[in-house]
Amino acid sequence: MSMSAPLSLERRLARLLLLSVASLLLVAVLATGIGIARITRDFVVTRLMHDRDNLIASLQSARCAPNTLPVIYQKVYSGHYYQIEHPGKPTLRSRSLWDARLALPGLQAGQNWRGFLAGPDDQYLLVLVTGVLQGGATVQVAVGEDVSALRNTLFVIYGGTLAAGILLALGLWLLQRRLLRSLLNPLFEARADLTRLECGELTQLPQAGIPIEILPLVNHINRLLEIMGRRLARSRSAIGDLAHALKTPLAALAQLEGEPAIRRDPQTAEQLRQHVQRLDMLIDSQLRRARFGGGGAPGVSVPLREQIDDLIATLHRIYRDKPIQCTVSVAQSTRFPGDREDLLKLLGVILDNAFKWARGYIAIRAEPGPPLQIWIADDGPGIAAEDVTRLARRGQRLDESAPGNGLGLAIANDIVAQYGGRLDITPQGCLGGLTVCITLPREAQSLAD
Repeated sequence: MSMSAPLSLERRLARLLLLSVASLLLVAVLATGIGIARITRDFVVTRLMHDRDNLIASLQSARCAPNTLPVIYQKVYSGHYYQIEHPGKPTLRSRSLWDARLALPGLQAGQNWRGFLAGPDDQYLLVLVTGVLQGGATVQVAVGEDVSALRNTLFVIYGGTLAAGILLALGLWLLQRRLLRSLLNPLFEARADLTRLECGELTQLPQAGIPIEILPLVNHINRLLEIMGRRLARSRSAIGDLAHALKTPLAALAQLEGEPAIRRDPQTAEQLRQHVQRLDMLIDSQLRRARFGGGGAPGVSVPLREQIDDLIATLHRIYRDKPIQCTVSVAQSTRFPGDREDLLKLLGVILDNAFKWARGYIAIRAEPGPPLQIWIADDGPGIAAEDVTRLARRGQRLDESAPGNGLGLAIANDIVAQYGGRLDITPQGCLGGLTVCITLPREAQSLAD
């Protein structure tokens, strides 16, 4: 079952804010445009109603219609028109219509109609028509005005309002995004503190400046770190105490080898010696495991370069008779994600093996990753390819003439495994001798191991 990508709270809130701002501004722009259009149209209609009423009054008083209206109705294609249709009589039109005629709807007396019609000279007319009863017949009285320029102006207003709305929406969105970032800044700081905790720069998450909404989570994490640290200390103490407690009866068993009854049976004495030696090796191994216990306390890490330099200085004193040159290519900022004792034991056994077999040169290199990778190579004789698997087994020694108990690389392999990493051995490496590559994840595994 594939897992979906984690959702970003900041992005979700930013999208919601953008949608809400865009929706509100769209409503505002539409309302503004509709309002301006209605106000403008009502103004024109009011003026048309005034001229229509003058026409109706002139019909009822038998006055000449043109004399009751402004002179603009006399100018050809002036944009102001009227038309009177009387059944059985010629249509009376304003001079401004010239030879054009408006297609009026048929109305009954007392009915009114308002709408847009095509006028002369490709004009766009707003027309008001009223049905008037005169002499038993219904007379259609229509007045109209060209609103083409007004319509174009409204389009410009709509476009300007929309552009202003978009710019305003963008400005508000950027402002809200900035405010959102400032509100989420404690979460970003908490995430940075978790990274510092992971790198070992902190032992607990700071509580200063943490919002009350996430303060319980920070407290729970700190409490969990404290509990896990205490459990690790108790586990190490218990394993160490048990191993030390077994040392006394083991020493008593070793003394039995000198008893006369045992010495008279060389085969039994040899078996007893081997079993005691094996138990002693196992107890020593458990004492070492009590020190490295699978990743150490949560969030602990140590500088890698500093520990490597200390180990090299110590091994130079131990192997003072061998002129070994060491090249270290490890950045000062590189850190080991675990306990210092684990690192010293891990690198100690591998570097000790390199110093033991190197002819004169050892190279150490590290890449911080993740994952963290450490290479240790020497110019010694190396080993055969078929002996690589034997080298990491407990008690296996490829050269019985050399001192040791065969636990070095096996312990190193155990430490790396406890951290969820991998130990790779190249029998004939870049320098001709053995090359050991340690690969460790960025985070140490859980203490359950």
